[in-house]
Amino acid sequence: MIVSDEARVLLTKMYKFILLLVIIKCLYCEESGPIVITKKGAIKGLQGKDGFIMFLGVPYALIDESNPFGAALPHPGFNETYEAFDDSIACPQTTRSGALLGTMQCLQLNIYVPNNANLSNKVPVMVYIHGGSFIRGSKAIENLSPKFLIRNDVIIVSINYRLGPYGFLCVSAPGYSNQGLKDQVLALTWVKDNIVAFGGDSSKITAIGAMTLDLQLLTTKNLVQRVIIQSGTALTTWVIGRRNDSIPVNLASKLGYSGNDVHGALHYLADKEPMDIIKAGVDTGISNAHPLTKPCVEIVGEDGYLTDFPVNLQPQVKGMDIMIGHTNKESLTKSTTRTTGAEELQQGFDNVYDEDNVRHFYTGDKVLSVETQNDVFDFATDFVFAYPAERTVNRYLEAHANKVYRYLFAYEGGRNRNKALGNFTAPGACHGDDLGYLFEMEIFKGGVPNEDDQKMIDVMTTMWTNFAKYGDPTPSLTDIITTQWEPTKPGSTRRPYLLLNQPITLEYRLFHRRMAFWELYYKLYKNEERGFNSK
Repeated sequence: MIVSDEARVLLTKMYKFILLLVIIKCLYCEESGPIVITKKGAIKGLQGKDGFIMFLGVPYALIDESNPFGAALPHPGFNETYEAFDDSIACPQTTRSGALLGTMQCLQLNIYVPNNANLSNKVPVMVYIHGGSFIRGSKAIENLSPKFLIRNDVIIVSINYRLGPYGFLCVSAPGYSNQGLKDQVLALTWVKDNIVAFGGDSSKITAIGAMTLDLQLLTTKNLVQRVIIQSGTALTTWVIGRRNDSIPVNLASKLGYSGNDVHGALHYLADKEPMDIIKAGVDTGISNAHPLTKPCVEIVGEDGYLTDFPVNLQPQVKGMDIMIGHTNKESLTKSTTRTTGAEELQQGFDNVYDEDNVRHFYTGDKVLSVETQNDVFDFATDFVFAYPAERTVNRYLEAHANKVYRYLFAYEGGRNRNKALGNFTAPGACHGDDLGYLFEMEIFKGGVPNEDDQKMIDVMTTMWTNFAKYGDPTPSLTDIITTQWEPTKPGSTRRPYLLLNQPITLEYRLFHRRMAFWELYYKLYKNEERGFNSK
């Protein structure tokens, strides 16, 4: 058969395209994995190249597209085998670079299973709830690869939940607030009900997260047995938003709505493209660096979830094992002009009190400059993260948690995530820096960790998975674990915490002088704390 030059060129291009698809398959998902039979039906996974099985994009709930700001419903299940091969779905948002991303039906989770897990060899489960200031983030493997954790024989689950105006409206109309938190409950329920089919032990589920996970501990019981709170609690000063009916009205107005009624605005927005709504949120300043869409106190009603401020609620943690920690410079940024004062204090109190004394405690009589930036970082770290964590430890112990382990991450290495993303050069570990030692991430992909970074990866992933297995991060000392981590005991003044640095050491009374200052401050102004009810 004679083939024309044009046909030969076309065949060559087709061959190259097919070869490219084969290469991609070899790089990421070498072959189809097993089928598991869950309560929701059959789900087929993929055999990953790093020695574990992946079930990507498993739907756990459905959003009512006629009312996308309302409650989601549990997914009804599958009539045919669901091919869990696609990790492309995220909830509507903007990325760090400002790109629009996401789709409406986004309530999915990823499940990563070690090859040795099965019905006769069940392993503990760790569910990661991503952060992102309530406006961005997803379950995606590209930034949450479980390859470091899963080698310790645990199942890892990551979840999507609604964000921004879809997940965290705070309006007077009942049934629209805190949908992102309610999505998380649906995801955790799905895991509890179905993880056994994947070889998971449903009596050993550990949730990992920050503010939203701690909020779950105030309102939800019996979905997990252990929790790891990383960099943020329900008492973090800026977590709880203010009721604001103008948010949906302003979004709708940006898209052509002419009314000022919250119900009318929500109805108008219901059939608008999600990306148009997310862009309107950016254009109106609703979804900026300090977003207006946050968890909030709801009006008591049929669908009420969080009906009081966290300061008035007791954590539901009786008998639970807890790890809690943060970094040593949570609020480290590039800024050299940030001040200590009113903006931060007003997030936690009804008014600004003793601003001058607060500033003097941290910076003395020095003029704010590059030389004082470290002191300013300490102030913001203490007020927003460290002292709320200190209070939260006390609340856990008062609520009869079983064991509470505290840590401080101060290591400065090559995988400090947010420091690398922001190109921050000031000393210290900033918010989110610890995640680079728990998960493989796109920003570090292809690089080989140096010896010190690899040691931190080994230590942290071993401790975190030990905690999931035993409720104790250091059940025995080994070549990797050389320091015994003591829990905090009720009434003890020792207040132990593990310092994750070089070297790793057990220390006592974290930031003692600074924490004593805030303890006195809160005693003086307790009744002025935002939302506090003395009854």
